[in-house]
Amino acid sequence: MKRKGLKGFTLIEIIVVIAILGILMAILIPSAIGYVRKARKTHDMSSGKHIATEVASLLSNKDDANKSFYHSSAQTKSPQWYKTDPVTGDNYYLIPVAVVNGGPGCSGNYDSWTPYEDENQEFADLLNAEMMDSNGEVDIEIKYQPKDAAKELNRWFICYRQDKLSEIEIWVGDGSSQSWGKGEPMYRVYPKPAY
Repeated sequence: MKRKGLKGFTLIEIIVVIAILGILMAILIPSAIGYVRKARKTHDMSSGKHIATEVASLLSNKDDANKSFYHSSAQTKSPQWYKTDPVTGDNYYLIPVAVVNGGPGCSGNYDSWTPYEDENQEFADLLNAEMMDSNGEVDIEIKYQPKDAAKELNRWFICYRQDKLSEIEIWVGDGSSQSWGKGEPMYRVYPKPAY
């Protein structure tokens, strides 16, 4: 039966259009999510490089910062983590120097660089003078969360290797745990990102 003068789409045409849109969405959404994850990871790697650059500049220009960063008892007294470099496979001890919040869910008040030990206080103070915003905080958000992360990454860590003192490493980790009271580094962001 023909309808005269009525214009519009038939039910079949509408179903075909909806099916085509569904197929396109199934293809495009995972790609878009992948691009968002990559952008977040790139942001964190850039932030890690920025932190490392600030630290290197401070260590090369201020003797007091250098003495506080590499204090003499660090290799025997400091909390240390045994890490395996996922890029080279090397095992080494990681010595933390300072931490700062990078997101919600952290325990403690670490809105500015906080020394891991009292001996690192002068370094942390000098770094805060360089990196604090107008609110008196160091605001460097951690945006990327790896799929395999057991806990949320919400704290930045400035560290160095026990076997290569001149190699500054920037890590992200869990600030909610009470490991050594300041959390634990989980993924290296700079140099050679490992997440």
